[in-house]
Amino acid sequence: MFNKYDFEDPASDFLFVYNDVKCSFAKILLVLFYVSHIVVLNHPSCNFDINYIQYFKALDSLRQKLGSQISEALKEIGKLSSEWVSTGRLCIPRLIFYFEHKPRNIQNLKKLEHNMEDRIYQILKKTRIINNSTSLFAIPLNQEFVYISNDPVQDRLGHAVARLIQNCQPGAAMHIESPFCQQNDIGKSFSSFLQVHILQAREKGFDDVVTSSRQLSLHPAHFELPHLTLWADACKVIYNLIMQTESITHLYTETRFSEQRCEKVFPMAIARYQEGLPSHYSRAVHESRLTAALNLFAAQARGPKSKEYCEKLVKNCKNHWKTGKQLCEYPSLTDNPCTLPKHSAEQEHCSGVRYIAACDCGRIQRPREDPYTIKLANFTFYNQISKECGCSALERIHFPVFEASTKDCKPSVTFEIEESPSDRSASSQSTEQEKRKSVSSTTDHLFGMLTLLSPHDFLPQFSSWSLLCLGPSSLYSHNLGLLESHQPGFINSTNYLLPWDVTVYSKSKPVVPLEQQLDTQKFALRQRKTRTNANRVPQFTVKVFIGIEYECPRGNRFMLAAPDRVLRATPGSIVKDTGHKVAESDMPLYFPCPCRPAKPLTAQLMRIHVVTPKAPVLVTLNPRVQPVVGGPIFISNANGPTALTQSTYWIMRLPFIYSTDKQSYSENHTGRLLQGVFAVNKIES
Repeated sequence: MFNKYDFEDPASDFLFVYNDVKCSFAKILLVLFYVSHIVVLNHPSCNFDINYIQYFKALDSLRQKLGSQISEALKEIGKLSSEWVSTGRLCIPRLIFYFEHKPRNIQNLKKLEHNMEDRIYQILKKTRIINNSTSLFAIPLNQEFVYISNDPVQDRLGHAVARLIQNCQPGAAMHIESPFCQQNDIGKSFSSFLQVHILQAREKGFDDVVTSSRQLSLHPAHFELPHLTLWADACKVIYNLIMQTESITHLYTETRFSEQRCEKVFPMAIARYQEGLPSHYSRAVHESRLTAALNLFAAQARGPKSKEYCEKLVKNCKNHWKTGKQLCEYPSLTDNPCTLPKHSAEQEHCSGVRYIAACDCGRIQRPREDPYTIKLANFTFYNQISKECGCSALERIHFPVFEASTKDCKPSVTFEIEESPSDRSASSQSTEQEKRKSVSSTTDHLFGMLTLLSPHDFLPQFSSWSLLCLGPSSLYSHNLGLLESHQPGFINSTNYLLPWDVTVYSKSKPVVPLEQQLDTQKFALRQRKTRTNANRVPQFTVKVFIGIEYECPRGNRFMLAAPDRVLRATPGSIVKDTGHKVAESDMPLYFPCPCRPAKPLTAQLMRIHVVTPKAPVLVTLNPRVQPVVGGPIFISNANGPTALTQSTYWIMRLPFIYSTDKQSYSENHTGRLLQGVFAVNKIES
C-alpha cells in the first residue's frame, strides 16, 4: 500500500498516509464483522480505547450503504440461505474485549472486569452503536465479554522469532496447539474464557439483541453455521466488494480538522490581499499583497491541508489580479514600467516618469516623457524642442542618415563579428575602420544606431547625435563662464570650460600636449608664436576650451574636471584645473549628480563643448561611446573625425539612449566615453 507514496515529495504528508492506513484497517474490520461469529478486540493496555467509537460509527454507516450491494453479490453464489442473503451476514457478531495488562495494585481482578463491562456497555449504548437487530455487532447480555490478562508481559515478536528458529532446527517438530474448542480448562485463561462463547455458538447460537430496557427481543436473531466452502466463497465476495469501495472520509479526523481550519482562514487571507487595492496595480504590489496574505494564512492554518489551500490562495489571488486589474508594465528604454492598464500593442505606453532635459544647444530646458522608442529618445524630442528654442536654424554639421530610394525599404539584419574594443586608443582610428567587419542582408538601413561593427554602406534612419555651432568663440568668457541666461540649469561654480594647452607640430610629428614636450623651467611659453631651434621642428602652442557636460533627471547640469571629480571654480571665478585629464582619459558615461549629496541622482554625459582657437589649426571631434564593458562602441558617423571651424563655439549633443538592432543599453556605471575625442592638427599651407 505504501508503494504509491513518494516520501521525498512534501505532499506525501504523514497524516495523509495515516488516513489510508485507518481506512484500510476499517475495511478489514468491516469484513470481519460480516463473516465472523465472534470478534476479539485486543487492547495492549488496561484501558478501553474510545477511538474505536469513531471506527464503529463509520463502519455502521458504510455497512448500511453497502447492504443492498452485498445482498446482490451473495445471490450470485447460490446455495446460501435467504436470511444470509437478505442480512448479508451469518449473524450479529459477538464482540469480546481482551486487555493484555492489568493495572498495578489490583487485588480483585474479577470485579475490575465487571466494572469494565458496565462502562463499555454504557459507552456503546449512549453512542447508539448497539441498539437493535441492525447493529454492527452485539455484546452478550448475561455473559462475561471482558477479559483482563494476568500473564506477565512478554516480547511477542522475540518470542515468535525464537519459536520459529526452534521449530526450524533439524529434527525439530513444530508444536501446534489444539483449537480453543478442544482445549481443556486449565483455570483462568483467555482460552477457557473464549471457549465458553465458542461452545454456545456451536450449540444454540447467539441471540444478543436487546431492547432499550436491556431485555431479550421477542424475535430471535438470525444465526447460521455454514459449510466451509460456502463460507469461503462468501468471504471472497464480501472482501472484494468492501475493499473496492471509496475511502471512508468519516475517519479522516485530523485532515477534516485541518480542512475546516483552512476554510475558516482562507476568506480572511483573501480579504487581506484585496484590502485597499487600487483599480489596477503592478506585479510588485501583487507579490507584496500575496506575501502578506500567505503570512496570515500560515500563521492561522493548521494541518496537512495547509499546502493545498495555500496553492488555492495563490491561484485565487493571481486570478483576481489578472482579471482586469493588471498593469501593462512594459519596460521603457530606461527600464521604467508602463503604468497604464494592460492594453494592446497598438496603444502607446506611458511610464508616468518625466525628466527635465535641455535642447541641443542647451539654451532652454523642457520636461520630456520617458521614451519607449529610440527615435523618441534621441531624435523626436530634441527636434521639437530645437524648433522652440530656435537652435534648429543654427549652423550644423549633419551626420549621414538613410534616405529611402524606394517605398519598400526595410531595416537590415546584421550578424556582427564580435571584437574586443577595450584596447583601442585615440590614435588608432584607421585600425578601427579596418576592424569593422560584418555580414549583412540586402536590406536598406540600420534598425539601431551606428557602431564600429555596423555593416558598411548601411546608415540609420535618423541621427541620434547633434553637432551645432553657437557662434564665434567670443561667446565664451573664461572669467564669467557659461551664463545662466544662455545655459540654464548649471550647478553653481561648475559652469566653466577647461583650458587645454596643446603644442602643435608640423605634419612630421604627432600632436602632443605642451606639458609633455617643453621643459617649463628652461623655455618660456609663448602661444601662437613660431619657435625655431636647431634640434626641434617648428612648433607653436594653442589654447582650446573644452567641457564634458552631465545632466541629471532633474535638469541639473555640471562639468567634470577629471574622470572622478566635478569641476569647482574657486571664489573669484578662477578655474585652476586644465583640460589635459579630460582630453587624455576615458570619461564616465554616468556620474553621481552633486545636486543631492544624501541620495545622489545619476547624471548622464549629454554634451561636449569645444571653443576652437583663431590659430591655423584644425580641431576635430571623434566621440566613441561604450555603454557597458565589452559592449559595442557607438560612433556619430562612419567617416572618421569631424572637423570644426576656427574661432567658433561648438556643442555636440550625445544620445540619450544607446541601442543596436539587438538590444538597448540602460544605465550602467561601467559605461564610458573613450579617450581620443579631441585632436588638434596644424593646417598645412
